[in-house]
Amino acid sequence: MRLLADSGGIIAALNEAEPGHVAFREVLEAGAAVYITPLVVAEVHHVLVSYGLRSAASDFLGDVAGGFYELFNPVAADYSAARELVAEYQGLVARKRRKRDSLDLADAMNVVAAGRLETNLVVATDQDYRTVRPLSRHPAFVLLPLDG
Repeated sequence: MRLLADSGGIIAALNEAEPGHVAFREVLEAGAAVYITPLVVAEVHHVLVSYGLRSAASDFLGDVAGGFYELFNPVAADYSAARELVAEYQGLVARKRRKRDSLDLADAMNVVAAGRLETNLVVATDQDYRTVRPLSRHPAFVLLPLDG
């Protein structure tokens, strides 16, 4: 099973205080290949450090360096596609405790990466993926472990 991991899904897997912690960890461990973008690496590390979870942030970087995650390295055309997605979904994505907005760059790049990887399986807590159409042949994204 080829998965794409979003920041929220990884943080939920690493932080025992997060709801569904065990389920998120199990789905990441069950993936044959779990892809992440450099944007997600930076975002996860930043959030964990800002929560005071420096050990978890260090463990995460160890997992990245050790090959637990497959790195999806965007090329220039991927940033162009992500930019188009941010513009396309402007005002259509609900944000927690904020007004409607667009995709953030990390989420938009995940949509691009999923399209290139031909998957619709995303390990995520983020409901943005319910609004966005996949760029692959799939009709919708499947959020794991939430959707089964």
